Amino acid sequence: MQSSTGAMSEREERRFVEIPRESVRLMAESTGLELSDEVAALLAEDVCYRLREATQNSSQFMKHTKRRKLTVEDFNRALRWSSVEAVCGYGAQEALPLRPVREGELYFPEDREVNLVELALATNIPKGCAETAVRVHVSYLDGKGNLAPQGSVPSAVSSLTDDLLKYYQQVTRAVLGDDPQLMKIALQDLQTNSKIAALLPYFVYVVSGVKSVSHDLEQLHRLLQVARSLVRNPHLCLGPYVRSLVGSVLYCVLEPLAASINPLNDHWTLRDGAALLLSHIFWSRAATLAPRSPPQGPCRTHGDLVSGLYQQILLSLQKVLADPVRPLCSHYGAVVGLHALGWKVRTWPFSQPLELPFVIRKMVHVCVLS
Repeated sequence: MQSSTGAMSEREERRFVEIPRESVRLMAESTGLELSDEVAALLAEDVCYRLREATQNSSQFMKHTKRRKLTVEDFNRALRWSSVEAVCGYGAQEALPLRPVREGELYFPEDREVNLVELALATNIPKGCAETAVRVHVSYLDGKGNLAPQGSVPSAVSSLTDDLLKYYQQVTRAVLGDDPQLMKIALQDLQTNSKIAALLPYFVYVVSGVKSVSHDLEQLHRLLQVARSLVRNPHLCLGPYVRSLVGSVLYCVLEPLAASINPLNDHWTLRDGAALLLSHIFWSRAATLAPRSPPQGPCRTHGDLVSGLYQQILLSLQKVLADPVRPLCSHYGAVVGLHALGWKVRTWPFSQPLELPFVIRKMVHVCVLS
């Protein structure tokens, strides 16, 4: 019994190959690192365990393919399974010729000579180690023809050409200036110009400034008019920038603005206009607050691109409407927002009558004041 147990333990010991700590120390010294004996021993033990684990996993890939010969691809699959980069350069089918070193029992693969001229003029292109894959990415050209990340909203205009930069400065100066006639011309041009696709992310960034001018109703109205002109421009593809536009518009609908502190400021009209614009982004035509002719479904222009965003907006409006802590202006914005998005979403408040009596009383109070 002892002899069989000893033979079994001997076979178990011979099954694994250990890397000595001297080899680990030599590898570290080749990279300029000095290791102590304790650290080298710990690293050698960890390396042996990792190699046994990779070998065991690669043998599983070999068995699944019903083979008895372990290949380099099996080992690379095991490495990828462990989130480790694959080993390149050892996938050749033929065996590598090894040459011994006279000084010790060391073998190294013999390097073959390569004619660079013949290799450069060869018609057969060697297969790379990386797998071929197709990845779709939509990019938009900025003013200089460089590829910009999809949906990115830049904060600087230094990359624009002189003509586009001049147009951008004139439009922003006209919209935020004191001349109403000049502002009307600029907004009309934004609505019909077919050559401002490169400026779209910059105007979207301008519209996002509603959060910094929440104390000025006039500026908020003008920024919403810029967003409305961009949405109505048939030559612009708003797909990657709809989320940013919706966030700016929804801010004007729901948030308690600094201008709403003064009861003399008519921020209710601002919320009505923002709700209409929010509806126009998701529907084929501008929605109205009249309940007679509601839109029937999201438009194919923007609705297909932001179908998931549409549901998120509904949930946000419903959450604000059911929150008793939110102020009256936020509840009003949620009501007009749900009303503008269609007759189907207006059935939601009646499904929770116990949670909304305070909202109904507030809405009646608003109607009496108006």
